[in-house]
Order: sequence, then structure tokens, then C-alpha cells
Amino acid sequence: MRSAGEDTIRGRVDKIAGRVLEAVGKLTGNRRADAKGKAARARGVGRSAKGRLKRPARR
Repeated sequence: MRSAGEDTIRGRVDKIAGRVLEAVGKLTGNRRADAKGKAARARGVGRSAKGRLKRPARR
């Protein structure tokens, strides 16, 4: 199982990679790359949220 920090960082990386892939897909007209970029961004949002949930509640 990954730590909270690792999940959060991997989520950020997925979001950035997804944006890049989506932009490349739109620029070249490649619908598959565009869809993969959107999927990577969604995965990144989920991982970031998972990392935040793992952290203990702050007072």
C-alpha cells in the first residue's frame, strides 16, 4: 500500500501528464490520445483524493 504523500504526488503527475497528452491529442487531431489524456487526468484526481483521505485529520 502506498503512503498518503506518494498517492498525492502520483495523482499530481497523472494530472499533468493527462493535460499534456490531451493537448497533444487535440493539436494533432488524435482522438485516442485525447481520450487517454482525459482518462489520465481522471485517474490523477482520484489518486490525489485518495492520498488526502489517507492523511489523519488535522486539528
